[in-house]
Amino acid sequence: MLSPSIKPVMEKMMHRKFICILTAVAVTLGISIHAAADTTPEDAADYRTAVMTTLRGHLVAASMTVRGLVEDNGHLVDHAHGIANGATELVHIFPEGSNVGESEALPIIWEEAEDFAAVIEEIQEATAAFSAAAESGDQDAIRSAFRDVGMACRGCHDRFRVAHD
Repeated sequence: MLSPSIKPVMEKMMHRKFICILTAVAVTLGISIHAAADTTPEDAADYRTAVMTTLRGHLVAASMTVRGLVEDNGHLVDHAHGIANGATELVHIFPEGSNVGESEALPIIWEEAEDFAAVIEEIQEATAAFSAAAESGDQDAIRSAFRDVGMACRGCHDRFRVAHD
């Protein structure tokens, strides 16, 4: 039990700590909002390219593992998590006006934003299911879920990305 003379001091210290924490949160939030507001279309496009490149790396590595071309060595789960995490970022990497430079993104992304959002949701569901299957270790579930990821990604690429020969 605290003595009556220490209790007001402790309350004042806790109050100051609370104010310091609130101030730190407010400053961090203010900097974050300011940084996001200053993103140029070129930076947004470069970020999108980086995220998509990372996704491609995880997908290729997972594909090689799922098809038995390389030994798992315990990394399939990591790749599956990387794919699922990257898929959550898809809703943020196509801001209006970021279709600059040599972008593979088609204007239909912004013209039919609701359809694009629905396709992204399918990708996120498929990648989350693949992540769960990889964690389970069930090879049949892993192969099936990975196929679903491929179909979901293809559904987006076929409609919303520049066609490749």
